[in-house]
Amino acid sequence: MSNLRITELDFDTIKGNLKNFLKNYTDTDGSPYFTDFDFEGSGMSILLDVLSYNTHYNAYLANMVVNEMFLDSAVKKASAISIAKHLGYTPLSPRGARANLSFVVTNPTNNPASLTLEKFTPFTTAIDGSTYTFVNLNPITINPVNGVYTFTNVEVVEGAPLQYVFSVYTPGPSEKYVIQNLNVDTSTLQVVVQNSLSDTTTTAFNVADDSIDIKDTSAVYFLEQNPIEQFQLYFGDGVIGKKLLRNNLVIVTYLVTNGTLGNVSGNILQEFACTGTIGGGTPDKVIVATVNSSGGYAAETIDEIKFKAPLFTSSQNRAVSANDYKAIIEKNFPLIESISVWGGEQNTPPMYGKAIISLKPYTGYEITSDVKNQIQNVLLLNKQVLTITPEFITPDYLYINITVNVKYSTRITSLSPDNIKTLISSAITNYFSMNLQKFNYNFVFSKLTGTIDNVDTSIIGNLTTIKLQKRIIPAIGIQNNYISDNTIKFKNGVTPGTLESTRFVVANSSNALVEVIITDVPNDAVPNLKGIGTLKLSDADTTTVLNSNYGTINYGTGEVTITNLYFNGYISKSIDIRLTVAIQETYLDIHVDKNEILLLDDSTLDSAVNKMQGLTINVTAINE
Repeated sequence: MSNLRITELDFDTIKGNLKNFLKNYTDTDGSPYFTDFDFEGSGMSILLDVLSYNTHYNAYLANMVVNEMFLDSAVKKASAISIAKHLGYTPLSPRGARANLSFVVTNPTNNPASLTLEKFTPFTTAIDGSTYTFVNLNPITINPVNGVYTFTNVEVVEGAPLQYVFSVYTPGPSEKYVIQNLNVDTSTLQVVVQNSLSDTTTTAFNVADDSIDIKDTSAVYFLEQNPIEQFQLYFGDGVIGKKLLRNNLVIVTYLVTNGTLGNVSGNILQEFACTGTIGGGTPDKVIVATVNSSGGYAAETIDEIKFKAPLFTSSQNRAVSANDYKAIIEKNFPLIESISVWGGEQNTPPMYGKAIISLKPYTGYEITSDVKNQIQNVLLLNKQVLTITPEFITPDYLYINITVNVKYSTRITSLSPDNIKTLISSAITNYFSMNLQKFNYNFVFSKLTGTIDNVDTSIIGNLTTIKLQKRIIPAIGIQNNYISDNTIKFKNGVTPGTLESTRFVVANSSNALVEVIITDVPNDAVPNLKGIGTLKLSDADTTTVLNSNYGTINYGTGEVTITNLYFNGYISKSIDIRLTVAIQETYLDIHVDKNEILLLDDSTLDSAVNKMQGLTINVTAINE
């Protein structure tokens, strides 16, 4: 046995080891036992192949079994689901996109004193050439105002409603009720238990996410995912949760969703249609969404389960630390792309007794007030520390404007300048998508330029410059002040004399509306990189200075103050005022803090608004 090697696991080595073992095997007198055997002969070789295959299969099986026992090394999603179940984590199902609609219903039957939008009323909309159906999850009743029946901010969810009825045979947790549809949106689950076929009395059951407060009479159900990725329900045993009775009927209603396909990107006007009647009345023919559909999400991948399950377990479903808040919100609101949480004592200025929460959605820049209310008043209500109150703030976005000048050799590649430009644009977009656009992700200038150089071997080099941009949305018709805690912070050294805004409208001294821009003038004759500059407001067409002391800029810190910005409106299709600056060379690496997120400037060139291109790429071909 001393000649048997067991450390190698691949087939050829195993066969070689077995062959050497037989060749060196000795009889009791020490003489070779298989002296005259041809180990390369077909008969012996086949026997060795069988032994080697068997050993190799067993080694592979043992390796896979051990791997699948641990969350970190699991490669099968079924294994990750099973391990996460032991950690108390249920993977998230797909989520249907949600939109808000407001519309008027005309001529309802008999002009009733109230009008009800029945549950699951369908609304259709076209997205990228395909039609999707959205429904309301609960009935909504309104009263007319001056004879007009108006439904306001009705939340609708993308998906097709389905209903299953299960008969209880063996009451208790051992009996599972499996939802067959893999695309079920479990956030829309509505579970009702009917006493029997003859007794139609029903009781609504809610999902249980914590067993601590569940009593023997609590009408709750438990949700989990089985190894083939189907969600299934089960009920209590009469100690933890109410126990069902034999012949009870479990009625499960839910939506089957298309996930991310129901999302609408950009600021387009999304139109819906309701083909039926409401109370006999006719809804608006075209219903423009007050909030476009967003928040659609695909089922969690194995990588997401492996990442989130340990975090959720460490929180024990209690919101105490910042990581606890993050884990709980991430589990229940997958439409949130990035989360930053910190204690109020770490805030500037301090906000004692607060947990500061900043959320970036996948679509848009700020979550809706409805989501905030759900998180604060439903999700965190019984999980947070009694003396700590959640405080939501909007992420602080800082946009990076990029100009790239590239030279490439035509002797190395047949690509045209436009081809090179397209490749660089795609590489920069992917770089931002993978390395930035979330909380706590810093910008490293050398990594960006290295990414550009590596786009193609023909690229000789690049000269890249960056600018920073902040966007403000002042209130119309009143004085807006950006001072004290409300200052505009670039948080990087600004090159003197480079600040410039997009055009907007104010009233001049004669109360005439004029288009203006904001620029800066250094206070020092020789501009000081740590000095102060003064903002001036000028007529964008005539360059006449309307206000020579409109605010200040600290070139060392990048902090801008504006006093008495009396704003009268935008021009063209503008929706904000954009302030752009060049940054000093020592600040090419941009570091973020707590609430800050770096985004690629998505501006498109518009000289009428004084808006520069967000990403400019110039490619020069060199014939060497």
